[in-house]
Amino acid sequence: MITASLRLTGLLNDGAEVYRSYYLVADFGSSGSGKASIIPMSSGAPMPDDDHLMVKYGGEEAALKAAAEAIKALPGNQGLDVTAVINPD
Repeated sequence: MITASLRLTGLLNDGAEVYRSYYLVADFGSSGSGKASIIPMSSGAPMPDDDHLMVKYGGEEAALKAAAEAIKALPGNQGLDVTAVINPD
């Protein structure tokens, strides 16, 4: 199992400061296919239509990267600074 914390910070279009946090989990091995779970940790954080993301190859690490890319591309998250921590305490 691999986990990550994804933190987005910056300014919204109206100039307001924003902080959003997501927790990502993948639990299917270091190679092959599976899915990652996306868990919002901040109230009101935008979410993709599905809270699971499937990958066909690349393992858990690829799933976490794909989930992070999907989160960064959401309306409201574009242009924010991103910090990722793999296996946070």
